[in-house]
Formats: sequence, structure tokens, C-alpha cells
Amino acid sequence: MALTETRPETETEGPTASPRPTPTALERLVGTGSYASIGRLYIGFSLVFAVAAGVVRLLVGLDIATDNGFLGSRVPMLNASSLLALILLGAVPFLLGLAISVVPRQVGSPSIAFPRAAALSFWAWLITSGIFITSVAINGGVLGGDRAAARLGNVAIGGVMASLVLGAVLVATTVVVHRPMGMRLANVPLFSWSMLVGSTIWIATFGSVIAHVILGQVSHLSAEGLVENFGSGIYWLLRGPAIYMVAIPVLGIAGDVLPAMTGRRLKHYGVFQGLIGAFAVLSFGAWAQLPSSVNTVVWAGFALAVALPILGLLGGLAESLRYGKAKINGALVCSLTSLLLLLGGAIGGVLQAFDTLGTGYLFEFGTAALVTGQAYFVVAGALVGGIGGLFYWSTKLWGGPAKEPIASGLGVLVFLGGGLIGTVLIVQAIVQRNQETTANQFFGALSSVGILLVVVGLLGVLAQIAGIARHAHDDDEDGADDRAERDPWNGLTLEWADPADELVTVTSPYPLLDAREGDEEGSK
Repeated sequence: MALTETRPETETEGPTASPRPTPTALERLVGTGSYASIGRLYIGFSLVFAVAAGVVRLLVGLDIATDNGFLGSRVPMLNASSLLALILLGAVPFLLGLAISVVPRQVGSPSIAFPRAAALSFWAWLITSGIFITSVAINGGVLGGDRAAARLGNVAIGGVMASLVLGAVLVATTVVVHRPMGMRLANVPLFSWSMLVGSTIWIATFGSVIAHVILGQVSHLSAEGLVENFGSGIYWLLRGPAIYMVAIPVLGIAGDVLPAMTGRRLKHYGVFQGLIGAFAVLSFGAWAQLPSSVNTVVWAGFALAVALPILGLLGGLAESLRYGKAKINGALVCSLTSLLLLLGGAIGGVLQAFDTLGTGYLFEFGTAALVTGQAYFVVAGALVGGIGGLFYWSTKLWGGPAKEPIASGLGVLVFLGGGLIGTVLIVQAIVQRNQETTANQFFGALSSVGILLVVVGLLGVLAQIAGIARHAHDDDEDGADDRAERDPWNGLTLEWADPADELVTVTSPYPLLDAREGDEEGSK
């Protein structure tokens, strides 16, 4: 039997596989595992939600100012829900999104740890945030009067916090595990360091609140019962010391921005890390959940001591400014003014500490207004500091630098608005003892002006982001590739390293500065 050299052609061929359709832009966005895209999504939606929460608080202020009661009995619910939304839907996810986009670059990692889990964190947060907003609209949220809507809001709070905890775990894991050879924790950039210690506090704090959320849900509480559960198990999140945990990353942003603007190293780098760590420890408030915890020496000690790390950081940064001429821009302005807002929050904590000396209330301040004023100072500080980081890393996030002096003006606008509403509420707590109607209207009008400035500033930031991204997209189509635009600050840490350059050996907190100084010495 002979074997022919060629096989006979068959008349029938197998079915031809159809080409896979190209995913649309929306499909690529929804299915993305890119840490940069996930971080940008977090930043964009958190700013939108912060604006929405600010608008709700503006309506509350106008209702109080006009005394016409157009919001009716929903004022307490909208007031508390808007503040909680500014924290959980605004400030914290804003800083988390910044960390997801920046921290991997700072520690020389090609990606965040478990990028698909990071995507899960964002989409779960977005969905549960939408549920919380819906519950507020139908008289739920927190302190709502409708039982079903209040239970929906309670579940949403738990879902939002669980999503943020997942994101915090991933950022902390990236800092601990994904560092390159030679980068010890003592050499980690201050923003990444602040996210490491801050994520630890977020995980512990939100975990404690989630426990109360679950208890409130499984107990099948009525709307009144959920109000009581909020007061005993969640409200402590809005007062000191727990409220300060919102702004832990702000200290790291300021610590990274100033050296880049002066081109100088921070002296005593370990001291700066210690100050950030101390601030994080002093912001842990899960131990002070009960109202009786406030009237203790330990609580007063936390309230008084939390100002020390802020003052220490400001002093260290001021020392650097003395010996180096800084580039004045939106990133630097926002970073430094955010620390001033945190000091305003610390003043509110000190007043609370003095007011609760002894067995009663020494000065009979308005406790609710004092706590709320402190919270607005800290939340505004977190937003302003985050805006500073957004402008600083703008080329990494959006592909181009922020526009000056618009960026500086937007930062100042949010700073003034946050400072105004915080100051108004603290002054109201001190001077208004019997809730006079005229005084209520006056303070309501002033707080409305403050929150309006914040809202306008945040809208301006969103417009700035859109303009930068559009300009960067046009440059990409034109084939522009300007290295100076990719690194406008002549940065000192790894996120500013050019991919085309040789790998930089990390032997200090400022490896790019080390490389430049080595090149200068070699050329002599």
C-alpha cells in the first residue's frame, strides 16, 4: 500500500471562527483592571458625590436661614446624611482613589495588589453609594422617618464602608509587599506611608461601625430604633478622635509636595513619619463610642494631643521653606492650607474637652454644633489636601499639568468655604445658648455661604480635570511627547521616574534626587 505525497483536498472545510468584536469604550471601562483607571473613577465620582452632598447641606442652611421650613421635618435627616455622605462618599474615597493611582508608582510597582479586587472595591462602593443617595431621597439615610428607607440607608452605609475597607487593604498590601529592592519602610514616600498607617486605622474603624450596622439590621429595628442605633453606634465616627482619620493621608501629601517644590530633602525624615504615625494613632476612636467616653481624661488627652503632630509637621515644613525657594502653585497652596483646616478641627476638639471637664458641662456649649463644626473643618481639610495631591500628580492622573493660577484659586475657595462653615458652627456652639430664631437664621445664612464656596470650588476642580484630560488627549493625537510636561516639578520620588530611563537604585526616600546628584558628581 503506497502513501501519496500529498493528501487529497477535502471539499468541506471546518467552520470559520468569527472575529471577536472590539469592546466599546464603556465595556473597556467597566471591565478595566487598570489601577490608574480605577483610581480616576474613584476620584471623579467622589468629587461628584461631594458636590451633591454639599448641595443638600446648602439647602439645609437656606431652610434654617429663611425659617420657612420648606424641608419640614427632614432637616435633621438631611443635615446628618449630608455630613456622612461628605465623609464616606466624598473625602475618604477621594483620597483612596488618589492612593490607588499614585501609591503603586511611588513604590515602583507595576500595579496595585490584586487589581481585580480594586475594581470590585470601586464598583461595590459606587453601587452602595447610589443606594444610600436613594434612601436619603425617600426619607431614609440616617435619622430618617421611613422604616424601609432607613433600613435601606443602614445597609448602604455598611456596604460603602466594606468597599472602602477592601480598597484600603489593597493599598496597604501594595506598600508592604510590592516595594522594590532597597526600599525599606523608612524610605517609603510620605504619602504612601500615610496611606499605610491610615489604611490600618480605616480598616479598624470602619470594621467597628459595620458591626453596629449589622446589629441594627438583624434586630429589625424601627425607624426610631435605627436613629438610636446611629446615636450609639455610628455617631462617634463624626466626632473626635475618630473624625481625624479622614485626613491622615493629607499629612503625607503635604510631606511629599513641599520637597518637590523646593527641590530639597526633608531633614529628619523619620521624624515626619513618626508625626504622621502619631496623628493616625490619635485618630483611632473606636474605643470612644459611648457618650460616657467623652467625659474622661483619656478622651480629653486625645483631643489636646492631636494638634501636636499637625504643629510638628507644619514646623518641619516651614523649616524647609526657610532654606529653599518654593514654587508657589495650587499643589503647595492646598497642601499647606489643608493643615490649617485640621488645626481648626483640633481647636473644636479642645473646646469639647474643656466643656466636658468634671461631671457635667463646664461652659454649656452647644455640643451638636461644636461636633459638627469640628467635622466640617476636618472634612474640608481632607478635600483641600486631596485637591493639592490631585494638582501635584495631575500629569500622572490626567496626562497634563493643572492650569495656574486657576488651581490655586480653586484651592483657596474650598479652604475659605470649609473654614467659614466650621468657624460659624463652632462660634454658634459658644454664643448661642437658647436657640434663638434670629441667631439660627444668621448662622444658617453664614453656613450656607461657606458650603456654597465649597461646592463652587469642587465644581471648578471637576472642570479643571475635564480640561486637562481633553488637552492631554489632543496632545496624544498630535503625537506630542514633552518630558517636561510629564514631570513639571523635577520630582524626587519614583512616580516621576521616566520608563525609558535605567532603573533607579533606592537608597533613600528621594532616589531620583540621589541619581541626579550622582550624575552631577560624575560629570565633575
